[in-house]
Amino acid sequence: MKSNLTKTNYYKPKVFISILNWNDVTNTIRCLDHILRQNYPNYSVVVVDNGSDDDSYKILKELKRDFHLIRSEINLGYTGGNNIVIDYALNNGADYVWLFNNDAIASQDMLSILVDESEKSPTIGIVGPLVKDLDSEATQFAIGVFNLRTPVYRPIYNIDEATQLIGSCEKNIAIVGTAMLIKRAVFEKIGKLDVDIFAYWEDIDFSIRSINAGFENSMSFATSLFHPCKDTKGDPRSVKPHYYYFMTRNEILMWRRYCPRVAYYRSIYWTFERQIGQINRMPDYHEGVDAILAGIWDGIIGRGGPYLVSARRPMGFLRIFMNIFQKIQSQNSIK
Repeated sequence: MKSNLTKTNYYKPKVFISILNWNDVTNTIRCLDHILRQNYPNYSVVVVDNGSDDDSYKILKELKRDFHLIRSEINLGYTGGNNIVIDYALNNGADYVWLFNNDAIASQDMLSILVDESEKSPTIGIVGPLVKDLDSEATQFAIGVFNLRTPVYRPIYNIDEATQLIGSCEKNIAIVGTAMLIKRAVFEKIGKLDVDIFAYWEDIDFSIRSINAGFENSMSFATSLFHPCKDTKGDPRSVKPHYYYFMTRNEILMWRRYCPRVAYYRSIYWTFERQIGQINRMPDYHEGVDAILAGIWDGIIGRGGPYLVSARRPMGFLRIFMNIFQKIQSQNSIK
């Protein structure tokens, strides 16, 4: 791995950029082409081929690019894959680790802007950019706001609202994991990403842990990341079943960890109610429906890790319960 160092770099914190590849080498190469143009003077890029079963590793290994490549024989998920880089970075003197999705695109000055934002205060632990849709350029995500007592998590898309909330709700701000810049001190105090979560909601979980440890989560409105949007409403079949599973299960796992008991039980009901709405949008997408039901069950029993489709679950009971719940919802809407 080349150093990317110049004489002026010693005045800038050292950043390691983590990019995961899982059977998606085309996006990863495009991501590298943009990331390696960052004008920040002191960074190194680490790519983990996360258990790909195609030619990804071979293609990446033959690339003439300035990055360090690590291979994992199995898919460790977003959390486990990034944890490999986090270990590598901390062992090699990192001041920051930037978790960057391989299907995202950043402007050349994004890393410089995020580091400058983080360096404003030693208490800032995580910083992120605005996230915009790759096609429409509409704001996909600004910040998230959570309340552990309710419990509720609400993504904020409106920039004006996000600006106000950054100042008034600093103890309840979550940053999306698409491009989280994380200070070394955060890892030293709270550890790495939770491997039980595996993928999705890990950013909200990490944001909560950061806040609970006394750090602030912040964002920069001065730079925008471009990222494709998953169309779960308009085209639910275009989204793979594992996404529905992890989005359902991990929300329950997360509230289970942080909420008072009554609030946790309430969260299960709300999660089920919301996911029934998604099921109603895709009644013939059986793999997706089963993934949601499996996610509800695994969340309730506390099963973490990867999505094991063949794991034992009372799917018949879950389908019956889903049908009863749908009928109750339908009757209530008529009233």
